[in-house]
Amino acid sequence: MQTHVDLNTVYALGLIVIAAIMNGVYTLPMKLNRLWAWEHSWFAFTIVGVVVVPTGLAMFTIPELWSIYFSIPIKLLLALALFGLGWGISLVLFGLALNIVGVAITFAVCLGTSAAAGALIPLVSQHPESLRTQQGYLILAGVGLIFLGVGLCGAAGWWRDQVSKSQVKVVSGSSIRGFLYALLAGALGSLFNVGLAFGGPIQQAARDRGASLAMMSTAVWLPCLFAGFIPGIIYCFILMKKNGNLSLLRAEGTWSYWLTALCMGILWFGSLTVYAISTTRLGSMGATLGWPLFMSAIVITSTLAGAITGEWSRAGKGSTGTMVIGVACLIIAMGMLSQAG
Repeated sequence: MQTHVDLNTVYALGLIVIAAIMNGVYTLPMKLNRLWAWEHSWFAFTIVGVVVVPTGLAMFTIPELWSIYFSIPIKLLLALALFGLGWGISLVLFGLALNIVGVAITFAVCLGTSAAAGALIPLVSQHPESLRTQQGYLILAGVGLIFLGVGLCGAAGWWRDQVSKSQVKVVSGSSIRGFLYALLAGALGSLFNVGLAFGGPIQQAARDRGASLAMMSTAVWLPCLFAGFIPGIIYCFILMKKNGNLSLLRAEGTWSYWLTALCMGILWFGSLTVYAISTTRLGSMGATLGWPLFMSAIVITSTLAGAITGEWSRAGKGSTGTMVIGVACLIIAMGMLSQAG
């Protein structure tokens, strides 16, 4: 019996790594959209990646999909929509933080906050009896180490940017505001995981209609995604109007850019689907344990990708060493949370 549990854990960890790699590279196709600004690519991704791809996958894998939502209490659907709306707002805050404090700090602060909140909210709300157990203490310690790890990664990224000047320059008067944007983005972003944790009735309804164990979670995402789609579309549209470049959406030679948005959507939602599958292999506390592991693995794989592409080639020894220590903290935290499972 113990061997079976261990194999499930190993399988789940492997899926989380795959999901993290997909998530860590899903924005790379945007680099091909040379005639578009960020807001155009993100507008297209929000439509294709956040709505079209997930809906298509759900309709293909879940029988009688739309009847599920008519059989679910309206209060649950509204709750999931609110979770999704909060997550959608987090995307806007994430973009604002990128423009103010740059990529390294935004990702570290946002993902760290999301990992911790995504672990603590389901733990406290659904498994409060576990808080004062050895398992609960281990989870809390792992979450604390995640905070330390992502904090070090963020500090290393800021240090590197000051040395190499290769990233977005920070305006000193607004750096605190950018940090707060990233912090709020991470906290609100964790609501996506909370939606999965509270979506049990929808999962069961999908399962009862013949959906596989691997795909039943897809039905939970749709109410969150449909609501989360709204803030992103509004923000990108306002930004295009403000910058006077709305017409670039229809510019000659940009039709293929919608294919890059499709690629982004497949990688992004594919990563969430693989992550959802992994949580089913981690037992009853899958959402509590899986989310911080997923977030930490994204930071780790993004760091490795940055090293391979030369992102740290001009960084000083101090910033590089700090990043290594931060990544080591995240790896240890992943081990602690896995042991807790």
